[in-house]
Amino acid sequence: MKNKLTGNLLLKIISIVAAFLFWLVIINVTDPTISMTFYDIPVEVLNENVITSANQVYEIEDGNTVDVVVRGKRSFVETLDNGDFTATADLSELSSVNAVRIAVKLGKRSNSHVEVDWGNAVMKVKLEERITRKFKVVVESQGDLSENYVMGEMVAKPNIVEVSCGESKFKKIDHVGVMVTLNGESEDFEREYSPILYDEDGDALDSSNVTFSNDRIRVSTQVLTTKEVPIYVETFGTPAEGYRLVQTDYRPESIRVSGAAQALEKAVSIRIPIHVDGEKKNVEREVEVEDYLPDSLSVVGDTTTISVRCVIEKNGRRTFTLTPADIAVKNLPQDCTMEFSDAAFKYSVVVTGEEHVLENLSLTDLGAYVDLNGLEAGSYTLEVHYSLPDSVRVKNQIKVKVILNTQSGGGVTPPPGGTPESTDTAQ
Repeated sequence: MKNKLTGNLLLKIISIVAAFLFWLVIINVTDPTISMTFYDIPVEVLNENVITSANQVYEIEDGNTVDVVVRGKRSFVETLDNGDFTATADLSELSSVNAVRIAVKLGKRSNSHVEVDWGNAVMKVKLEERITRKFKVVVESQGDLSENYVMGEMVAKPNIVEVSCGESKFKKIDHVGVMVTLNGESEDFEREYSPILYDEDGDALDSSNVTFSNDRIRVSTQVLTTKEVPIYVETFGTPAEGYRLVQTDYRPESIRVSGAAQALEKAVSIRIPIHVDGEKKNVEREVEVEDYLPDSLSVVGDTTTISVRCVIEKNGRRTFTLTPADIAVKNLPQDCTMEFSDAAFKYSVVVTGEEHVLENLSLTDLGAYVDLNGLEAGSYTLEVHYSLPDSVRVKNQIKVKVILNTQSGGGVTPPPGGTPESTDTAQ
């Protein structure tokens, strides 16, 4: 029996060692040891009160994240992610060179040995004396209200806040603001917002390690209705002897205003007075509309002035405003229809003659017309002709653009020989 146990002892030992090595190889092949790096794990700062209690602030210059290398069995390492690590920097252990070691802990347990290495990383901070100053809160908005509504007054409460931070950051601060986001509102509203630091270019600054006396700012926003109101220009006085006021033109003829609903209901029109007493030449004015609005209303948009032109002429001369609707059409081809290129355009026609004739002269008495004789489908610039009373003459000639279309709808074709030119000979 003894011989059976001790016989070939060396061979048996070798077999046992070989079996162990074979087992070890199998284990490592199926679940080998690997290394994996986890990048940019955020570092949590502990015991900040050590700095703030000394009336100081800190800014992280380096080490706000850390890279961690883990070595262990593949079956365990490959299950890890950044959330399994906790990295901290305890400011109570800050060194004389303003650095503190970073500690990393792996929150997940393994049945096998695991190595965690972060290369003795440290966090470096910059210390500054804490400064506190007051800033007015600037309220801004982004987005749009509902159609026909505009922003009224935006009031922040509180409208002044204290800001505490390091001197280097203070040098960058231009103002403290809150951003009101609009999303189709049509009535007054009130909301809370976080204060934001801005530089002189209007860019937002990092608010880390900055404390505000109020972390939330309540803003009351007024939403005003708008209304399109017509404008009327009224002339007062009489031009100089021998002269007369021919016509008064102004643009725009209406303007959009905003205000409380009750005030808008009363706003029927805007009347602007223009004095022409003793004038011998045209009176031209740029009038600020705000000067003729009630205090409860204001102008909406960029157009805030009215351009006024009062045409004053010496007796024996008169100016008429002619539109395409006042121009007759003669000799229209039977297979064509005609339209003016700009039916809303207005032309000034100056006529001269005896005073008593001009006084009774009307726009229809001019007999304005265009002659289409010999024309085909196409676009033309034509001279306006007149059938005037005796002793009346047109001082300036005008041209109009017309389009001839075939009644079959075949479209416009260029006229043969190009566009005819009109003459400037007065009638």
